[in-house]
Amino acid sequence: MAKKKSRGKRYSTKRNPEVQSTRLRKLRRILFTTLVVLVVAAVIFFLVIRSSGQISIFENAVGTLVTPVQNAFRSVTTGVKDFFTDRKSLTELQQAYDALSFENEQLRMELQEAEEAVRENENLKTLLDARDTYTSLEPVYAKVIARDAGPWFETFSVNRGSNSGVTTGMAVVNGDGLIGRVYEVGLNYSKVISIIDSRSSVACLMQRTRDNGIMRGQVSSDDDTAECFVYYLPNINSISPGDTVITSGTDSTYPKGLKIGTVTALSLDAGSEGTYAVVTPSVDFQRIEEVFILRTVIETDSDENLPDVRTLQTTEAYGATPTPRPNAAATPTPEPTQAIDYWTRPTPIPDTTDAPESSRITSLFEDEWAAGD
Repeated sequence: MAKKKSRGKRYSTKRNPEVQSTRLRKLRRILFTTLVVLVVAAVIFFLVIRSSGQISIFENAVGTLVTPVQNAFRSVTTGVKDFFTDRKSLTELQQAYDALSFENEQLRMELQEAEEAVRENENLKTLLDARDTYTSLEPVYAKVIARDAGPWFETFSVNRGSNSGVTTGMAVVNGDGLIGRVYEVGLNYSKVISIIDSRSSVACLMQRTRDNGIMRGQVSSDDDTAECFVYYLPNINSISPGDTVITSGTDSTYPKGLKIGTVTALSLDAGSEGTYAVVTPSVDFQRIEEVFILRTVIETDSDENLPDVRTLQTTEAYGATPTPRPNAAATPTPEPTQAIDYWTRPTPIPDTTDAPESSRITSLFEDEWAAGD
């Protein structure tokens, strides 16, 4: 049996694209209209409520949403700004620090130069005062230009030579006292050996007791102080620590009266050279910068200038004619010796005839007594 066709409405399960597009357009119009109405209402509400000085709910809602974004943006922009600002400030600070460091170093160098100038002026003032003392000895100023290795100025060189009138043997001093003597001279330099050198010796005088002695240097690199030793003192018991030692001028090298140092100790144990006194020099032999070279040389009589002793035996002084000097190359010819009669019998009784009455010898009492018998 055949089925009957249903006559009711039929609905297709497929959606029509045109119908869907129409519905979407309608929905969009509705949403847009609603949004516009809400915005207009919000603006009106904002204007109405804002005029009364209160914040609207919309503003609170918008502010609540926007504030974190603003804070984040501000933090980012502030960080970037601070980074570049700090970078610039750091560069400027570094430049300022470098400029201040350079200026500080310049000021420090100027301060050192000023201090050095002050010390040099003090040394020069001392030397000028000493120059007035040594004026009669024709001093010439010189600077130390070289020295041997070691803590002590045992030998050193100065910037004055034969062009300045310096010769070997001249005394070298500074404001404190005697330093040494010149032992080698060039055109524009000289070498000096000091009194503390073991090869040096000075004829000295105890200023208080007037005792003469010979001072010798003896210093090594291990010594803490420079000491010299005075030997051949005639009366060491009269010397005491603190006595001043000066040059005696008897060694034909140093002028008399130059200060050497001070006695610090005495040794009464007789050694190979007898007793001695320990002297500490007045000059600081670890710090010598400027010196005076005394160009006055002590003149001494040589053997050629010494007078002949025979020429001093004049007739007026001795009543005799000096004997001429014999010729050493000639062969002496002996002269005959006059004979002397050693066997002449002496007169037993001197002849008193011509003698004065007071000088005649009279007969003895014993003779008269014998003749009376």
